[in-house]
Formats: sequence, structure tokens, C-alpha cells
Amino acid sequence: MESQAIEALLFISGEPLTIKDLVRLSGFDRKKVEEVLGEIEESLKNRGIRLLKHENSVMLTTAPEVSEIAGQIAKERLEGDLSRSALETLSVILWKGRASRSGIDYIRGVHSAFALRTLLIRGLVERVQDPRDARVFLYSATIDLYKYLGISSPKDLPKYDEMKKELKQYD
Repeated sequence: MESQAIEALLFISGEPLTIKDLVRLSGFDRKKVEEVLGEIEESLKNRGIRLLKHENSVMLTTAPEVSEIAGQIAKERLEGDLSRSALETLSVILWKGRASRSGIDYIRGVHSAFALRTLLIRGLVERVQDPRDARVFLYSATIDLYKYLGISSPKDLPKYDEMKKELKQYD
């Protein structure tokens, strides 16, 4: 059960999580989390995914021996049209200005980690640490996105004032 819970947290996150985050989210103590991470790492040795540890963070990643195949999927996703999920996420970010992942999830009513990752990889959004809470990242549109859309400011977006007012209720 513990192994499944930690593995699920890593999978759903789509981003590196610190040991401290895993302790907080799982409710297990640090020793148990580290023990479970060792079990997960061992169980994934001959699989298509691996547990990547870097300093105090961990995440699930593609195994090096299948990176070429995984790269094909990533390339298709980068070159293809944006998914509905990515477009919704991008819309929230554009009209809101800056938004946290939890704020985007709340507005959309669904998990947005994978959509955010796609937008980050494509260079359409950028991530900065929230100055009010170092544990939270804020996402905002990049200059390249504005250039691509042919606008010089978010205020040039259709119905900007109306949408800004509508999204204010989620603050």
C-alpha cells in the first residue's frame, strides 16, 4: 500500500517532488518514504521507467534504453496541435496573468500537471517561484507566446476585461 501511494504521487505530479513533499502528501514518516523509494527504485530496474533522484528531489522518468521511442511521442506532442487540456490551461494562464497549478486545477476542475508540462516544454509558459510561498510555482505566458499570437499585451486578448473579471472569483 505504501509503495503504491508513493508511486501514484510521483506519477500524478509529473514534476520532481521533494522527500518533504512526499512525507506531507503521503502521511508517512521520512524513514518510511525513503524505504519505499528504495523499493520502487529496485522494482523499476528492468522496466521502461526509472526513479530519478537528484539532491533531495525524486521523479519518475523514462528509462535510458527506451528514450528513443519515448522521444518520438514527445516530438509528436511538441509538433502537433495542443490538446484541449493544454488549450484550457493556456487560456487560464493568459487571462489570469499568473496562476499556480492548484489555482489552474481549481478553475478547470481537473488535474493540469501534464498540460503544464507540455506548455513549458513548448516554451509557451514559464514557471517562477511564488514570492509569497517558496513551495508554490506560478505560471505565466512567455514573450514568445505573445509574439506568436500577434499581441503585445494580455489586454489585447479578446474580451480581456470581461474574462479578467470572471476569473477574479477564483482568487
